[in-house]
Amino acid sequence: MNCPKCGYEMGRNRRYCERCGTDVAVAERLYRLSNRYYNEGLARAQVRDLSGAAEVLRRSLEYNKRNIQARNLLGLVYFELGEAVAALSEWIISKHFVPENNLADYFINKVQSNPVKLDTINQTVKKFNQALAYAKQGNNDLAMLQLRKVVSLQPGYVRALQLLALLYIKNEEYEKARRCLLRAKKIDVANTTTLSYLMEVEQIMNPEGNSAVHTEKKIESSSYHIAPPTVSIQEDKPNYIAFITFFAGILIGIAVLYWLIVPTVRSNVKAEYASEERDYGAEIASYTTAISVLQNEKADLEDKLAKAESRIAALEKENEAASAFDPAAYEEVLLLVSEFPMIREKIAEAEEEENTEAVLDELISYAGRLKTWEETASSRRKTAAVYQEIMSEIFDKVKLYGYDYGHDLYNAAKYNEAVKYLQAVYDIGGTDADTLYFLGRSYQRAGDESKARIYLQMVVSQYPNSGRAEMARQTMDGLD
Repeated sequence: MNCPKCGYEMGRNRRYCERCGTDVAVAERLYRLSNRYYNEGLARAQVRDLSGAAEVLRRSLEYNKRNIQARNLLGLVYFELGEAVAALSEWIISKHFVPENNLADYFINKVQSNPVKLDTINQTVKKFNQALAYAKQGNNDLAMLQLRKVVSLQPGYVRALQLLALLYIKNEEYEKARRCLLRAKKIDVANTTTLSYLMEVEQIMNPEGNSAVHTEKKIESSSYHIAPPTVSIQEDKPNYIAFITFFAGILIGIAVLYWLIVPTVRSNVKAEYASEERDYGAEIASYTTAISVLQNEKADLEDKLAKAESRIAALEKENEAASAFDPAAYEEVLLLVSEFPMIREKIAEAEEEENTEAVLDELISYAGRLKTWEETASSRRKTAAVYQEIMSEIFDKVKLYGYDYGHDLYNAAKYNEAVKYLQAVYDIGGTDADTLYFLGRSYQRAGDESKARIYLQMVVSQYPNSGRAEMARQTMDGLD
C-alpha cells in the first residue's frame, strides 16, 4: 500500500512509513473496509440492486476517497440509473486522482464521443427539472408531458419513471403507473421508492388483496448503456481479530434492533401509512374537483376558439382578393397544425411501447408533409410561429431517432433500410458528420457508389478536421 501522508509505496506488513514515519495501521484498516464495501457494491450491482450498490459504494469512498475502482463503478451505477451528470462527475474525480491508465478515460470518451448523446443528456436534465417545477406548481399535465419526453430520450432514467408514475397515480391512471414502475424495477430491482409506489398501486387495483397475475411487458434495455470492461474484485488481507469483532458487533446490533427498535418502527410505519392514505384520499378528491373546473374552462375556451376561428376565416376571406393567397394550400397547413396533438399522442404511445420503427415511420411521414407546406405556412403571420415550433419538435425527434435507428440497421448489415432512415434525417437538415458518413457508407454497401461518393465528399469538405473525414477519404479511395 501507499503511505496516506507522503504517497511512498511501502512493503507488506509495515506499521510505519519508511520515509516519513507515519503510523499506517489505521489507514490500512480503513482501506480494508473500503475494499470490503467495494466488493459488496460490486455484488449488488451484478444482480441489479443499483440503489443499494450506490449506497454501499459511497460508503466505500468515505473510507478511502482514492479507491478508483469503487468510484468508477459508482459512476457506472449512476449512469445506469439515468444520472449521467453524477456519473461524469465521479469519473472526472477519478481521473483527477489517477490521470494515467484509468478506466474513467474510457467511460468519459464513450459519452463525449457522441454529440447526439451529449445533446440528449442536456435535454433530459433540462426537461426533468422543468417537469419537477411543473409538478411542484400543480401543473400535472405539463409535468407528465415533459416526463414522457424525458423517458423517450432516456428510457433508463429511474427518477423520471418514478415521478411519472406518481403523477399517473394522482390522475388515477393506475395501469400506466404500474407499467412505469415495472420498467423502473427492471432497471433497479430493490429501489425502495419504486417498490413502495408499486405496492400502493397494486393495493388500489386489487383492494381485496387478491394478487392478480399480470403479464409484464418486455422492456428493451436502453441503447445508451456503456458496456464496461471487466471489473476485478479487490482482495483483502485477512484480519481475524477484526473479523471476530465485526461479527460480534453485528450480533449485538441485531439483538438491540429486535428488542428495542423494530416494535417502535413498525408502529410508526403503520401510523405514517394510515396518515398518507388519508392525505392521498383528500388529495385525489381535490384533484377531481380541479379537473371538473378545468373541463368547464376547457369548454369555454373551445367556444371562444370556435368564435375566433370563425373570425379568422372571415378576415381571410376579406383579404383573399388583395393577396396572392391559395386557400387550398392554407387549408392543408391548418389541417397539419390541427393534426399535431393527435400525432404527438400517437408518437408518445409508440415511445411508451418502445416501438422505434413505428415512431420513425409516423415522424418521417408527418415531417415530409410539414416540409412540403413550409413556404405556405411561413408566408402567413398567423401560422408561421406555431408551424415553426411544430417543425422544430418533429424534426428534432426525426434526427434523434432516425440517426440511432439507421446506425443500428447499418451495423446489422441492413443497408437499404439504413439508407431510408438516414436519408430522411438528411432531408430535414441532419448534416452532421456522423449522419453524412453513415449515409454514404450505407449507399456504398447497398451498391450505389455514385451517391455514396456525394455524401462522403460532404464529410471531407464540411468537416475536414474530424475523424470521420479521414475515414471518408479512405472509403472514397477504395471506390476508385
